[in-house]
Amino acid sequence: MLRIFKTSAIIAHGGAAAASLYYAWLVSQSAYVKTGLQFITPLLIILMAHLCWIAATRGFAQGFARVAFSRTAQTSIGMAAILLLGSFIAPQPATASALDAVAGLISGMLGVMFCVAIVVGVASILAAIGYVLFKGGAAVVNALSRGDRDGPDSRLFDFGSVGLATAALCVCSLEGLPNSYAFGVANEGVASRFVDASPAKVWDAMGVATSPSFPLPDILQVFPQPVGVVIDEGVGLGAMRKVKIAGREGTGYLTLQVVERTQTTAVFKVLSDTSPIGRWVQHQYLTYSVVPDGEGTRLSVSLEYDRLLAPSWFFTPLTKGAAHLAMDVLARDVATRAEG
Repeated sequence: MLRIFKTSAIIAHGGAAAASLYYAWLVSQSAYVKTGLQFITPLLIILMAHLCWIAATRGFAQGFARVAFSRTAQTSIGMAAILLLGSFIAPQPATASALDAVAGLISGMLGVMFCVAIVVGVASILAAIGYVLFKGGAAVVNALSRGDRDGPDSRLFDFGSVGLATAALCVCSLEGLPNSYAFGVANEGVASRFVDASPAKVWDAMGVATSPSFPLPDILQVFPQPVGVVIDEGVGLGAMRKVKIAGREGTGYLTLQVVERTQTTAVFKVLSDTSPIGRWVQHQYLTYSVVPDGEGTRLSVSLEYDRLLAPSWFFTPLTKGAAHLAMDVLARDVATRAEG
């Protein structure tokens, strides 16, 4: 009996995971890759797969909602742990193979793995939250029903909780689909540093784009990174700067131009972005602020961008955190060169 139960559980979890990943792959090939259909609906697929398995093996007996939600949470969190670990420890294409063809294949595979890991990460968080809410709701209903037939183990409670969960996931899956159903797409990442140098030295250091001489924060290693500067005309009004950016998803270019220049400010407008990260985040303006501060200088770097990914509750803090770290790297690089 134990062996049958284990085999049954493996089939249920494996089938639900396979169905959700196949669905996510299909959506990733469509225009809806940035919406809730890509990042929320896979959880609905997992739930529906487990409900189908329960219906086929034991029927909708009392308490089936508890089993379905528990298995959904287990499947999602297990997938997240495996795929996120795999995406972070997998080697970069540059170190994976010396052959361009093989490196390109590995690059594509790693890019898909990382995107799928994000999908599963969102689903696992939702599953964990949903299961906690279900347990809390069951406790409240149990206390109110006092053993009546409509308690948390009744079929009415089962069908009602599954119906509410399904409706909530369907509504959340539509985020980003219509333009009007998006939350706070405009965002900004800001970092500030005190530089022990004069404003003139800070401007001189800023006039040349270089690679940082210090290691990047670990979390930034998973994002596409600048690997070269094709055009660098300084920070004067009208100056152009074109940066080559590479990552697991491919290579592209970020092209900027100084559209505003004062004694304390230089504003770069992003003219085009064909880099891998441009698929998920639309960069708008990069602003440097150089203000005298005692015997030194207060340097602030800010990036204005539009978040193209949904759901907002997950990707807004993620992109803001990454933007802040990236701006801090730029500020620290300028400060290091100006002080040196």
